[in-house]
Amino acid sequence: MKTFVLAACLTLAAAPAPAQDGRGVFAAGSVSAANMESNTDVAYAGSFGFRFSRVASLVVEATAVPHLHSGFPINTPILLSGTPVSGVLIYPGPQLGNESGRIVLLTNAVRIDIPTTSARVTPFFSAGGGGAHIRRTTDLVYPVPLPLQPGNPPGQVRPITQHFTASQSELALTLGGGAGIRLTSSLWLDVDLRLYRLLGDEDQNLGRFGVGARYGF
Repeated sequence: MKTFVLAACLTLAAAPAPAQDGRGVFAAGSVSAANMESNTDVAYAGSFGFRFSRVASLVVEATAVPHLHSGFPINTPILLSGTPVSGVLIYPGPQLGNESGRIVLLTNAVRIDIPTTSARVTPFFSAGGGGAHIRRTTDLVYPVPLPLQPGNPPGQVRPITQHFTASQSELALTLGGGAGIRLTSSLWLDVDLRLYRLLGDEDQNLGRFGVGARYGF
């Protein structure tokens, strides 16, 4: 009997505990530098995921660039031709000023942690897709010629400014990688490099590089 009890205790001690098998829920947040069309802005991201094992995880992530300074899309119809102002068709099209905007991405991805001999550093890569919503604003400045009247030199113009907003939703594909650094048994520091491919009327790339914290429950 004592031999049986001792063998059972040794078996239970050798079996991995459920909390140590790699499975579980985690949440993460990060701050990054986002680059789009040679303009760099600050991006914030938050994610929620589930680890199926020590290697594979499914991650749902939201990324926001609240102040986007990339150029206004030149294929906007209002910029491709003359524009009616007060019933008069003005050529050429307007000039742009005070360009701004924001972008929000919602993606889900598979994350693969690459096992190594290090107990503190774990490389990983991720791939997935989702959607992006882009909103841009600008001031359209129209050079309206003044009528020929006494006191008005020929060719003099008077600018008229109108505020314009353009919004669009696009498919987004994401691919990236990085490394996780274990700080405690539940807390990790992630260094992450990500590329987003935005598939719209004019495909665009957005790169994101930053650091964040990940906590496992």
